[in-house]
Amino acid sequence: MNSTEYFNNLVEDLRKVYEADESRAIAYWIFEDVLLIKRAHIKLIEKELSLGEELKLNQIKERLLKGEPLQYILGYAWFKDLVFKVNSSVLIPRPETEELVDWVLSEQYEANSFLDIGTGSGCIAISLKHALPTKEVMAVDISEEALSMAASNAKQNNCKVNFMAASALGLTGHQTLQNLNAEVWVSNPPYILEAEKSQMHPNVLEFEPHLALFVEDEDPLLFYKEITKAFLGSTRTHSLYFETSELYEEALNHWLPTTGLKNHLRKDMQGKVRMLKLMK
Repeated sequence: MNSTEYFNNLVEDLRKVYEADESRAIAYWIFEDVLLIKRAHIKLIEKELSLGEELKLNQIKERLLKGEPLQYILGYAWFKDLVFKVNSSVLIPRPETEELVDWVLSEQYEANSFLDIGTGSGCIAISLKHALPTKEVMAVDISEEALSMAASNAKQNNCKVNFMAASALGLTGHQTLQNLNAEVWVSNPPYILEAEKSQMHPNVLEFEPHLALFVEDEDPLLFYKEITKAFLGSTRTHSLYFETSELYEEALNHWLPTTGLKNHLRKDMQGKVRMLKLMK
């Protein structure tokens, strides 16, 4: 089979799992990764696929049809023009989180120290360090597997970030965060309700780490409240940025006045409230 025929068939097959535009975008990425054919050249470069190439393409397609995210299959994801290794121990970096990083960078370029709480793949911390190489960047996570992946990503992207194992919950967690003495905190905490599992795409529910995704239904703002308590007790920290869910706008507006902090809810490029900034 030639490459053009395979590409068209691949897009059609992927529509069993993904929407049309996403199916095509995934197919483009696969062709660039496996065949080194860029999107603009797919219609210009028509070649007969070798048995090895077709076998590799078929293996990727079979895993995709079972719902496995392409980033986990290929072992990497793009974030802020950097490449991050990923596997099922860390969340796949997403465009909304890039917007959060952009917001921090637009306002805090004069700050000297940053802390990423719940770092996962390290995408937030490493992107901050890459953009602000002279600043101190620290990151914590409760998962040793995530910390190992984040450290590997920092080394790969030639960024020095100080990683450590720590929880954001409870008095001990609060004290750990405070003792790091960072001026600016950033966090993309777990915020998806357990009750929302039935509405989620299988490629998220079955493959991405639940520890980094879900929070108990009884208190969806648990991590926001706990991290904010630590923030209030930190003498050096002046700004705290969160990624959040558009579903929590009402709950946030009810809770935020109780903190006594200045706050700013920000919309993403799709017009959804997805970011929060707290200031002393």
